[in-house]
Amino acid sequence: MITDVFSAGPETLPGYRAAGFPDPTTFGYRTVRARGLDPVALASLDVLLSGVPFETALDTASTSPSDNPNLYEAPVITTLSERVVRFLPSIDERSIDQLAADWQGSPELTGRDPAALSSWLRQVADLCRTTVPAGNLLFVWNCL
Repeated sequence: MITDVFSAGPETLPGYRAAGFPDPTTFGYRTVRARGLDPVALASLDVLLSGVPFETALDTASTSPSDNPNLYEAPVITTLSERVVRFLPSIDERSIDQLAADWQGSPELTGRDPAALSSWLRQVADLCRTTVPAGNLLFVWNCL
């Protein structure tokens, strides 16, 4: 599964929806690429960062602006938890590696390279820092 995180201005979302939710980079959105970080893995990250119950984090990770999304028919857009958007950029550089190691301990990420997870976390934290103040929203492009 491809789970790219991208930053979009709210005014562009109707056009993006009308286009059928294409690859966010081809639509001009700033994107952090990932593979295998499904909504359950992102929910685990939310729990680590915010301490919310897993069920709450999973509900957030599967929230979509689409009506009746079907991953088997087309890409599905979900929201990146506002808790992740708020807390991840506040993690200092040294603590990102510890967060990645803790996250790698979740069943969904067993065997994943902690250094690759650290790199992804840094990129998403930077995306949050640089695009949210401009009024952009962060989404996850889920595609099989």
